[in-house]
Amino acid sequence: MNPSPLHHASRAILAAFALAAAHAQAATYVVTAYSDGKDMSFSPASLTIYQGDVVTFKNGGGLHNVHADDNSFVCAIDCNLHTAPSATAWQVSRQFNRLGTIGYYCDQHGNTTSGMRGSITVIDRVFVDGFDAVAATRHAGTD
Repeated sequence: MNPSPLHHASRAILAAFALAAAHAQAATYVVTAYSDGKDMSFSPASLTIYQGDVVTFKNGGGLHNVHADDNSFVCAIDCNLHTAPSATAWQVSRQFNRLGTIGYYCDQHGNTTSGMRGSITVIDRVFVDGFDAVAATRHAGTD
């Protein structure tokens, strides 16, 4: 038996509501660039977030910036003109809408393969498997 047009319309409406509710729950996470004299690092070094969430990158001390492996962003004081590593107490926010994993590094202390690096994995908030495990990972990266 074929579903009626009303059945298809109802499913489309439910999907639209689920997507709208998902975007209403967008969260902001903080990744801090640190240097304690010996260790240059981003904390947390890896983060799993939902599509549409925001990550605020902060300089916690030292000469740093944040540079995406795919060059989709290079930020320090801002993400436009002042992108070189800076020792000021900068803070920039980026919304992540593309699914997948994006690596990033500090130009002063790392590169696309080694050194001061981090990664953000962006997952679909509506169709995610293993929700409990993902939720635990997400909360570990909040400040």
